[in-house]
Order: sequence, then structure tokens, then C-alpha cells
Amino acid sequence: MFCVFFYLGALDPASILEQIELEVYKVKEEAFSRKEILEKVEKWLSAREEEEWLEQYNMVALVVMYTCHTCHLASRVMIMIDFLG
Repeated sequence: MFCVFFYLGALDPASILEQIELEVYKVKEEAFSRKEILEKVEKWLSAREEEEWLEQYNMVALVVMYTCHTCHLASRVMIMIDFLG
């Protein structure tokens, strides 16, 4: 359509160039916006992964503490039995 009007002289080449530059600008802005969104999603996923790791680490630490506490109590009971017996 542009070609027909351009050859007939109905469209000004400067106007066409301006429209093309405007479209290029819009596409660049959209690409930049998408890039920002992707970067934010990647940061969120990374933070979520780290949070899951910390939750697992805390669970392991809790189990280890409970085991140590149980062993300590068992040790105290054995000492008391030795003391009484």
C-alpha cells in the first residue's frame, strides 16, 4: 500500500521515514520493557531458589539439634543410672 502511494507521490518520503523511525522506537521500547520483566522474573526465581535452600538447611539443622539434644539427655540418663547403680 505504501509503495503505491509513494510512487504516485501521495506520500512524502520524510513522512514515511518519520513513521518508520517511530515504529522502530516503539519496538525498541517494547523489547527493553520485556527485557526488564525477564530480569525481574529471573531475580525472583533466584531468590525463591535461595529461600527453598534456606528452608531445607533450617530443617536439617533442626533435626541435628534435636538429635544432639536427645543424645545429651540419653547421656545424662546413663550417668544418673551409673551414679545410682
